[in-house]
Amino acid sequence: MKIFKVCISLFFIFVLTGNAYSKISAPKIIKAGILLDVTDAIIACDKVYNIKNKETQLTLSAGKVAVKLNNKKVLIKNKVYSLPLKVTSSSFIIVNKKIYRGSIIIRLSSKGKLNIINEVDIEDYLKGILPKEASSDWPIEALKTQAVISRSYVLKNLAKHSKDGFDVCSTVHCQVYGGASAETKKCNEAVVKTFGEVVVYDKKIAQTLFHSSCGGHTEDPKYVWGWTTKTPPYLKGIKDKYCKKNPNQNWTCTLKESVIREKLIKAGYKTGKIKSIKFQGKTPGLAKENVIIKHSKGTLKLNSYKFRTTVDPWKIKSTMINSSKKSGDSFIFKGNGWGHKVGLCQWGSKFMADKGYSYKKILKYYYPSTSIEKVNYAKQ
Repeated sequence: MKIFKVCISLFFIFVLTGNAYSKISAPKIIKAGILLDVTDAIIACDKVYNIKNKETQLTLSAGKVAVKLNNKKVLIKNKVYSLPLKVTSSSFIIVNKKIYRGSIIIRLSSKGKLNIINEVDIEDYLKGILPKEASSDWPIEALKTQAVISRSYVLKNLAKHSKDGFDVCSTVHCQVYGGASAETKKCNEAVVKTFGEVVVYDKKIAQTLFHSSCGGHTEDPKYVWGWTTKTPPYLKGIKDKYCKKNPNQNWTCTLKESVIREKLIKAGYKTGKIKSIKFQGKTPGLAKENVIIKHSKGTLKLNSYKFRTTVDPWKIKSTMINSSKKSGDSFIFKGNGWGHKVGLCQWGSKFMADKGYSYKKILKYYYPSTSIEKVNYAKQ
Protein backbone atom coordinates (compact mmCIF):
# COMPACT_ATOMS: atom_id res chain seq x y z
CA MET A 1 0.00 0.00 0.00
CA LYS A 2 2.85 2.37 0.89
CA ILE A 3 4.59 1.61 -2.41
CA PHE A 4 1.36 2.36 -4.28
CA LYS A 5 1.04 5.74 -2.53
CA VAL A 6 4.65 6.61 -3.37
CA CYS A 7 4.08 5.77 -7.05
CA ILE A 8 0.94 7.91 -7.13
CA SER A 9 2.84 10.80 -5.53
CA LEU A 10 5.68 10.54 -8.05
CA PHE A 11 3.15 10.46 -10.87
CA PHE A 12 1.54 13.71 -9.74
CA ILE A 13 4.92 15.36 -9.19
CA PHE A 14 5.88 14.49 -12.76
CA VAL A 15 2.58 15.72 -14.22
CA LEU A 16 2.49 18.94 -12.24
CA THR A 17 6.12 19.87 -12.90
CA GLY A 18 5.67 19.23 -16.62
CA ASN A 19 8.60 20.88 -18.38
CA ALA A 20 10.99 20.31 -15.49
CA TYR A 21 12.13 17.17 -17.29
CA SER A 22 12.93 18.43 -20.74
CA LYS A 23 13.45 15.94 -23.52
CA ILE A 24 15.48 18.44 -25.54
CA SER A 25 19.20 17.73 -25.43
CA ALA A 26 21.97 19.97 -26.69
CA PRO A 27 25.77 20.03 -26.84
CA LYS A 28 27.46 21.88 -23.98
CA ILE A 29 30.53 22.84 -26.00
CA ILE A 30 30.39 24.53 -29.41
CA LYS A 31 32.94 25.72 -31.95
CA ALA A 32 32.84 29.33 -33.16
CA GLY A 33 34.93 30.41 -36.15
CA ILE A 34 36.57 33.70 -35.08
CA LEU A 35 39.19 34.24 -37.82
CA LEU A 36 38.60 32.66 -41.21
CA ASP A 37 40.97 32.17 -44.14
CA VAL A 38 43.89 34.03 -42.59
CA THR A 39 47.62 33.45 -43.07
CA ASP A 40 48.76 34.36 -39.57
CA ALA A 41 47.65 35.21 -36.04
CA ILE A 42 49.09 36.21 -32.68
CA ILE A 43 48.28 33.87 -29.77
CA ALA A 44 48.89 35.01 -26.20
CA CYS A 45 48.15 34.14 -22.57
CA ASP A 46 49.00 35.51 -19.13
CA LYS A 47 49.61 32.02 -17.70
CA VAL A 48 51.05 28.70 -18.86
CA TYR A 49 49.49 27.52 -22.11
CA ASN A 50 49.94 24.52 -24.38
CA ILE A 51 49.91 24.30 -28.17
CA LYS A 52 49.64 20.70 -29.30
CA ASN A 53 48.80 18.37 -32.17
CA LYS A 54 48.79 14.58 -32.44
CA GLU A 55 52.58 14.38 -32.56
CA THR A 56 53.90 16.95 -30.14
CA GLN A 57 53.22 19.66 -27.57
CA LEU A 58 54.73 23.11 -27.09
CA THR A 59 54.39 24.47 -23.55
CA LEU A 60 54.85 28.20 -22.98
CA SER A 61 55.06 29.88 -19.56
CA ALA A 62 53.20 33.03 -20.73
CA GLY A 63 53.48 35.77 -23.36
CA LYS A 64 52.69 35.67 -27.06
CA VAL A 65 53.70 33.76 -30.19
CA ALA A 66 53.18 34.32 -33.89
CA VAL A 67 51.45 31.56 -35.83
CA LYS A 68 52.13 31.67 -39.58
CA LEU A 69 50.90 29.53 -42.45
CA ASN A 70 53.74 27.46 -43.93
CA ASN A 71 52.88 25.11 -46.82
CA LYS A 72 49.66 23.73 -45.25
CA LYS A 73 51.34 23.66 -41.84
CA VAL A 74 52.18 26.42 -39.37
CA LEU A 75 55.41 27.99 -38.25
CA ILE A 76 55.75 28.76 -34.53
CA LYS A 77 59.06 29.86 -33.00
CA ASN A 78 60.99 28.70 -36.08
CA LYS A 79 59.50 25.21 -35.90
CA VAL A 80 56.90 23.75 -38.25
CA TYR A 81 53.81 22.02 -36.84
CA SER A 82 51.18 19.97 -38.66
CA LEU A 83 47.51 20.87 -38.34
CA PRO A 84 45.12 20.86 -36.58
CA LEU A 85 46.56 22.45 -33.43
CA LYS A 86 44.82 23.04 -30.13
CA VAL A 87 45.69 25.82 -27.68
CA THR A 88 44.68 25.25 -24.05
CA SER A 89 45.19 27.01 -20.74
CA SER A 90 43.62 27.43 -17.30
CA SER A 91 43.38 31.13 -18.13
CA PHE A 92 41.90 33.21 -20.93
CA ILE A 93 43.52 32.89 -24.36
CA ILE A 94 44.13 35.97 -26.48
CA VAL A 95 43.92 35.88 -30.29
CA ASN A 96 44.90 39.06 -32.15
CA LYS A 97 44.34 41.11 -28.96
CA LYS A 98 40.84 39.69 -28.34
CA ILE A 99 40.24 37.65 -25.19
CA TYR A 100 38.47 34.27 -25.32
CA ARG A 101 37.28 31.68 -22.83
CA GLY A 102 37.73 27.98 -23.55
CA SER A 103 40.33 26.71 -26.01
CA ILE A 104 41.50 27.64 -29.50
CA ILE A 105 41.72 25.32 -32.49
CA ILE A 106 43.84 26.15 -35.53
CA ARG A 107 43.07 24.18 -38.67
CA LEU A 108 43.41 24.36 -42.43
CA SER A 109 40.48 25.96 -44.25
CA SER A 110 38.98 24.71 -47.52
CA LYS A 111 40.92 27.50 -49.26
CA GLY A 112 44.24 26.26 -47.92
CA LYS A 113 44.54 29.02 -45.31
CA LEU A 114 43.97 29.09 -41.56
CA ASN A 115 40.69 28.97 -39.66
CA ILE A 116 41.00 30.02 -36.01
CA ILE A 117 38.20 28.49 -33.93
CA ASN A 118 37.09 29.10 -30.35
CA GLU A 119 35.92 25.90 -28.64
CA VAL A 120 33.80 27.19 -25.78
CA ASP A 121 30.97 26.38 -23.37
CA ILE A 122 27.74 27.58 -24.97
CA GLU A 123 26.79 29.66 -21.91
CA ASP A 124 30.18 31.44 -22.09
CA TYR A 125 29.70 31.86 -25.85
CA LEU A 126 26.40 33.66 -25.13
CA LYS A 127 28.20 36.08 -22.81
CA GLY A 128 30.24 37.19 -25.83
CA ILE A 129 27.12 37.43 -28.01
CA LEU A 130 24.74 39.54 -25.94
CA PRO A 131 26.65 42.87 -25.87
CA LYS A 132 27.07 42.61 -29.65
CA GLU A 133 23.42 41.82 -30.39
CA ALA A 134 21.78 44.12 -27.81
CA SER A 135 22.68 47.15 -25.73
CA SER A 136 24.00 46.57 -22.20
CA ASP A 137 22.11 49.71 -21.15
CA TRP A 138 18.76 48.05 -21.85
CA PRO A 139 16.51 46.70 -19.06
CA ILE A 140 17.51 43.30 -17.68
CA GLU A 141 14.25 41.70 -18.93
CA ALA A 142 15.08 42.74 -22.51
CA LEU A 143 18.59 41.28 -22.09
CA LYS A 144 17.16 38.05 -20.68
CA THR A 145 14.86 37.92 -23.72
CA GLN A 146 17.89 38.27 -26.00
CA ALA A 147 19.79 35.59 -24.05
CA VAL A 148 16.99 33.07 -24.57
CA ILE A 149 16.56 33.76 -28.28
CA SER A 150 20.32 33.83 -28.93
CA ARG A 151 20.69 30.49 -27.13
CA SER A 152 17.77 29.06 -29.10
CA TYR A 153 19.13 30.43 -32.36
CA VAL A 154 22.62 28.99 -32.00
CA LEU A 155 21.33 25.55 -30.97
CA LYS A 156 18.86 25.53 -33.87
CA ASN A 157 21.54 26.50 -36.39
CA LEU A 158 24.60 24.53 -35.31
CA ALA A 159 24.94 22.91 -38.75
CA LYS A 160 25.48 26.20 -40.60
CA HIS A 161 29.26 25.74 -40.87
CA SER A 162 29.69 22.00 -40.33
CA LYS A 163 31.51 21.64 -43.65
CA ASP A 164 34.03 24.24 -42.45
CA GLY A 165 34.92 22.35 -39.28
CA PHE A 166 33.05 24.56 -36.82
CA ASP A 167 29.46 25.24 -35.75
CA VAL A 168 28.91 28.98 -36.14
CA CYS A 169 30.85 32.00 -37.38
CA SER A 170 31.29 35.25 -35.45
CA THR A 171 29.52 37.58 -37.91
CA VAL A 172 25.92 38.59 -38.68
CA HIS A 173 25.65 35.44 -40.82
CA CYS A 174 25.20 33.58 -37.51
CA GLN A 175 25.41 35.99 -34.56
CA VAL A 176 28.04 38.62 -33.84
CA TYR A 177 30.49 37.17 -31.30
CA GLY A 178 33.12 39.22 -29.49
CA GLY A 179 34.48 36.64 -27.03
CA ALA A 180 35.28 37.56 -23.42
CA SER A 181 36.50 40.97 -24.62
CA ALA A 182 32.89 41.95 -25.31
CA GLU A 183 31.41 40.79 -22.00
CA THR A 184 29.57 43.11 -19.61
CA LYS A 185 28.31 42.45 -16.08
CA LYS A 186 24.65 43.06 -16.95
CA CYS A 187 24.66 40.86 -20.05
CA ASN A 188 26.44 38.07 -18.16
CA GLU A 189 23.72 38.31 -15.51
CA ALA A 190 21.04 37.86 -18.19
CA VAL A 191 22.77 34.71 -19.46
CA VAL A 192 23.16 33.23 -15.97
CA LYS A 193 19.56 33.97 -14.96
CA THR A 194 18.20 32.17 -18.07
CA PHE A 195 20.66 29.26 -17.96
CA GLY A 196 19.75 26.61 -20.54
CA GLU A 197 16.41 28.18 -21.46
CA VAL A 198 15.22 27.99 -25.07
CA VAL A 199 12.07 28.80 -27.04
CA VAL A 200 10.22 25.61 -28.01
CA TYR A 201 7.53 24.84 -30.57
CA ASP A 202 6.13 21.37 -31.27
CA LYS A 203 8.71 19.80 -28.90
CA LYS A 204 11.61 21.28 -30.87
CA ILE A 205 13.74 24.38 -30.48
CA ALA A 206 12.12 27.21 -32.41
CA GLN A 207 13.80 29.22 -35.17
CA THR A 208 14.06 32.41 -33.11
CA LEU A 209 14.76 34.96 -35.82
CA PHE A 210 15.09 38.57 -34.67
CA HIS A 211 15.83 42.04 -36.02
CA SER A 212 16.42 45.58 -34.78
CA SER A 213 13.07 47.30 -35.41
CA CYS A 214 10.02 46.23 -37.41
CA GLY A 215 8.49 49.66 -37.99
CA GLY A 216 5.15 48.63 -36.49
CA HIS A 217 4.55 45.17 -37.99
CA THR A 218 6.69 42.01 -38.14
CA GLU A 219 6.88 39.94 -41.34
CA ASP A 220 6.16 36.42 -42.57
CA PRO A 221 9.51 34.96 -43.80
CA LYS A 222 7.98 33.85 -47.11
CA TYR A 223 7.87 37.51 -48.17
CA VAL A 224 11.52 37.98 -47.22
CA TRP A 225 13.41 34.82 -48.17
CA GLY A 226 10.74 33.16 -50.31
CA TRP A 227 10.15 30.24 -47.93
CA THR A 228 8.14 27.56 -49.70
CA THR A 229 7.50 25.50 -46.56
CA LYS A 230 4.58 26.37 -44.32
CA THR A 231 5.40 29.20 -41.94
CA PRO A 232 5.14 28.09 -38.29
CA PRO A 233 2.55 30.14 -36.37
CA TYR A 234 5.19 31.77 -34.16
CA LEU A 235 6.86 33.41 -37.19
CA LYS A 236 3.79 34.83 -38.88
CA GLY A 237 3.76 38.63 -38.87
CA ILE A 238 2.06 40.46 -36.02
CA LYS A 239 1.09 44.08 -35.49
CA ASP A 240 3.64 45.47 -33.04
CA LYS A 241 2.29 48.30 -30.89
CA TYR A 242 5.54 48.53 -28.91
CA CYS A 243 7.94 49.34 -31.76
CA LYS A 244 7.63 53.13 -31.63
CA LYS A 245 9.97 56.10 -31.37
CA ASN A 246 13.12 54.02 -31.81
CA PRO A 247 16.20 55.55 -33.50
CA ASN A 248 15.36 53.86 -36.82
CA GLN A 249 11.64 54.53 -36.91
CA ASN A 250 12.17 57.01 -39.74
CA TRP A 251 15.18 56.99 -42.03
CA THR A 252 16.32 58.62 -45.27
CA CYS A 253 19.22 57.62 -47.49
CA THR A 254 20.66 58.88 -50.77
CA LEU A 255 22.45 56.54 -53.18
CA LYS A 256 24.04 57.40 -56.50
CA GLU A 257 22.49 55.77 -59.56
CA SER A 258 25.93 54.46 -60.59
CA VAL A 259 26.42 52.79 -57.20
CA ILE A 260 23.02 51.04 -57.34
CA ARG A 261 23.69 49.92 -60.92
CA GLU A 262 27.18 48.58 -60.11
CA LYS A 263 25.89 46.60 -57.12
CA LEU A 264 23.11 45.03 -59.22
CA ILE A 265 25.53 44.14 -62.03
CA LYS A 266 27.98 42.61 -59.54
CA ALA A 267 25.11 40.46 -58.20
CA GLY A 268 24.44 39.15 -61.71
CA TYR A 269 21.59 41.40 -62.86
CA LYS A 270 22.04 42.82 -66.36
CA THR A 271 21.26 46.43 -65.67
CA GLY A 272 21.71 49.55 -67.82
CA LYS A 273 21.53 53.13 -66.62
CA ILE A 274 18.65 53.34 -64.14
CA LYS A 275 15.76 55.63 -65.08
CA SER A 276 13.32 54.92 -62.25
CA ILE A 277 12.85 52.74 -59.16
CA LYS A 278 9.28 51.97 -58.13
CA PHE A 279 7.60 49.44 -55.89
CA GLN A 280 4.87 46.90 -56.53
CA GLY A 281 2.66 45.18 -53.99
CA LYS A 282 2.56 45.32 -50.20
CA THR A 283 3.21 42.44 -47.82
CA PRO A 284 1.02 41.68 -44.76
CA GLY A 285 3.87 43.22 -42.74
CA LEU A 286 3.31 46.56 -44.53
CA ALA A 287 6.58 46.32 -46.47
CA LYS A 288 7.06 46.66 -50.22
CA GLU A 289 6.96 43.24 -51.89
CA ASN A 290 8.77 43.88 -55.19
CA VAL A 291 10.99 46.50 -56.79
CA ILE A 292 10.52 47.52 -60.45
CA ILE A 293 13.66 49.08 -61.95
CA LYS A 294 13.41 50.66 -65.38
CA HIS A 295 16.78 51.07 -67.06
CA SER A 296 18.31 51.67 -70.49
CA LYS A 297 18.41 47.93 -71.27
CA GLY A 298 14.90 47.08 -70.10
CA THR A 299 13.07 46.39 -66.84
CA LEU A 300 14.24 44.49 -63.79
CA LYS A 301 11.85 43.08 -61.20
CA LEU A 302 13.09 41.57 -57.97
CA ASN A 303 12.08 40.90 -54.38
CA SER A 304 12.48 44.09 -52.31
CA TYR A 305 14.49 42.30 -49.60
CA LYS A 306 16.93 41.03 -52.24
CA PHE A 307 17.15 44.55 -53.68
CA ARG A 308 17.90 45.98 -50.24
CA THR A 309 20.60 43.45 -49.32
CA THR A 310 22.17 43.64 -52.78
CA VAL A 311 22.41 47.43 -52.89
CA ASP A 312 23.18 48.43 -49.29
CA PRO A 313 21.36 47.00 -46.22
CA TRP A 314 23.11 49.53 -43.95
CA LYS A 315 21.62 52.49 -45.81
CA ILE A 316 18.37 51.00 -47.09
CA LYS A 317 17.57 49.85 -43.58
CA SER A 318 14.30 48.05 -44.27
CA THR A 319 11.88 46.99 -46.99
CA MET A 320 9.30 49.21 -45.28
CA ILE A 321 10.10 51.89 -47.86
CA ASN A 322 7.68 54.79 -48.08
CA SER A 323 9.09 56.47 -51.17
CA SER A 324 11.92 56.60 -53.71
CA LYS A 325 12.63 59.71 -55.72
CA LYS A 326 15.24 60.49 -58.36
CA SER A 327 17.22 63.65 -57.68
CA GLY A 328 19.92 64.45 -60.24
CA ASP A 329 22.20 61.42 -60.52
CA SER A 330 20.96 59.91 -57.23
CA PHE A 331 17.91 58.24 -55.69
CA ILE A 332 16.47 59.24 -52.32
CA PHE A 333 14.76 56.54 -50.25
CA LYS A 334 12.61 57.06 -47.15
CA GLY A 335 11.33 54.33 -44.86
CA ASN A 336 10.78 52.86 -41.39
CA GLY A 337 12.49 50.25 -39.24
CA TRP A 338 15.74 48.33 -39.56
CA GLY A 339 16.26 44.71 -40.51
CA HIS A 340 14.36 41.87 -42.14
CA LYS A 341 11.30 42.32 -39.85
CA VAL A 342 10.92 38.57 -39.11
CA GLY A 343 10.44 37.31 -35.55
CA LEU A 344 11.28 39.36 -32.48
CA CYS A 345 11.65 43.13 -32.78
CA GLN A 346 14.50 44.10 -30.43
CA TRP A 347 13.39 47.70 -29.93
CA GLY A 348 9.84 46.51 -29.28
CA SER A 349 11.27 44.10 -26.73
CA LYS A 350 13.15 46.94 -25.07
CA PHE A 351 10.03 49.11 -24.83
CA MET A 352 8.02 46.17 -23.42
CA ALA A 353 10.67 45.72 -20.73
CA ASP A 354 10.49 49.44 -19.99
CA LYS A 355 6.78 48.96 -19.29
CA GLY A 356 7.46 46.18 -16.80
CA TYR A 357 6.87 43.07 -18.93
CA SER A 358 8.92 39.97 -18.03
CA TYR A 359 11.12 38.26 -20.58
CA LYS A 360 8.70 35.33 -20.70
CA LYS A 361 5.80 37.61 -21.63
CA ILE A 362 7.94 39.37 -24.23
CA LEU A 363 8.86 36.04 -25.82
CA LYS A 364 5.21 34.94 -25.81
CA TYR A 365 4.20 38.19 -27.54
CA TYR A 366 6.69 37.87 -30.40
CA TYR A 367 6.65 34.07 -30.69
CA PRO A 368 3.02 33.05 -30.08
CA SER A 369 2.25 29.33 -29.63
CA THR A 370 5.69 28.68 -28.11
CA SER A 371 6.87 27.74 -24.63
CA ILE A 372 10.14 28.11 -22.72
CA GLU A 373 12.02 24.97 -21.65
CA LYS A 374 15.45 24.13 -20.31
CA VAL A 375 17.67 21.95 -22.48
CA ASN A 376 19.64 19.03 -21.10
CA TYR A 377 23.26 19.72 -21.94
CA ALA A 378 25.11 16.60 -23.04
CA LYS A 379 28.28 15.63 -21.17
CA GLN A 380 31.33 16.02 -23.40
